[in-house]
Amino acid sequence: MQFKDVIGHQSLKHHLIQSTLNGRISHAQLFLGPLGNGALALALAYAQFVNCTNQQTDDSCGICAACIKAHKMIHPDIHYAYPTVGPKAKSTDFAAEWRKAILENPYLNSFEWLQFIEAENRQGNMTAEECEEIIRKLAFKPFEGKYKVIIIWLPEYLAKEGNRLLKLIEEPPANTLFILVANQAEKILTTIRSRTQLLNVARYPDKIIEQAIIEKQGVATKQAAQVAVLAEGNYNRALKIVQGKQQVDVVLFVKWMHSIVERLIPPNVLINEEIATIGRESQKNFLKYTLHFLRQSLNKRLLPNKPTGLSQEEEQLAMQFVDCMGVETFGKIAALLEQAIYHVERNANPKILFLNLSIQLIDYLAIEKQTLQKKA
Repeated sequence: MQFKDVIGHQSLKHHLIQSTLNGRISHAQLFLGPLGNGALALALAYAQFVNCTNQQTDDSCGICAACIKAHKMIHPDIHYAYPTVGPKAKSTDFAAEWRKAILENPYLNSFEWLQFIEAENRQGNMTAEECEEIIRKLAFKPFEGKYKVIIIWLPEYLAKEGNRLLKLIEEPPANTLFILVANQAEKILTTIRSRTQLLNVARYPDKIIEQAIIEKQGVATKQAAQVAVLAEGNYNRALKIVQGKQQVDVVLFVKWMHSIVERLIPPNVLINEEIATIGRESQKNFLKYTLHFLRQSLNKRLLPNKPTGLSQEEEQLAMQFVDCMGVETFGKIAALLEQAIYHVERNANPKILFLNLSIQLIDYLAIEKQTLQKKA
């Protein structure tokens, strides 16, 4: 991948190019930013540039042998580590799937990747064996490039096993480059984070997404503007909206929210049992979509004329939220949802978790409605 293939981030591209041309490459860098911000695509373009044998002033040449191999993700000196599934799994076990997934969409998220490798209800991780594999790969000099590069995508998945990499990151062999690509700094081991140079990769402005989907996806200008608003800076989400793909069973979501808003306890119990069968990664995504719904409901209250991107039925539910909830309560419910995601990640019983969450949401709405009625 070349820098010209990465949408936006012109100042970051300039910084990476100039630091390379001037020989001032930090050996361990952390590309940090929100989902769908192009950080992985930027890392891929950077890895290709540093090993390009005919570097230009604004990009890699794209035609030398090193560029061709890097573009196909088969360069012998560019390695990748990413979440996998299995007690002793390593990234190399999924190398073919990784190349296929990233060449199709370098903006994908962890949920999509884990679904791509058919993780089902298993959660992704980076094992001790993965760390040992990284150490082994970087023990040798570059095979044919100037730098031996390791791109670690989502180091948040490195548990305590990641401490095995500390010495290597702190004192790497000559011409070794670590590029860590992350979304949540607080979930990265502090010992690893402190040994990297931080590069903030900001969310995409709406205009950048709008322009990209017009040029790359052939979307009409008016539709592109609406998609950009709905994407909230996430180019991957914009692609999904354009392609009409849903990562969440919206019908199930509407049924669940309707049972909460209308206080339909027996149906809610049955719906919670259905949610419990979809697997942990899907449950996490379901809760994240609920957070998105919550934000759009709040936007409807504060900015009633701004498009929400919700379906007609979802928007009706959002209006019920708006009518019976104060702004502070939105924050409390968001905290409940974040806590639920945390418990799903730690293998909480999904039937109990979603039933408890539903009851809490029902209570919040009832109390808030009573409070607003008294004030009226």
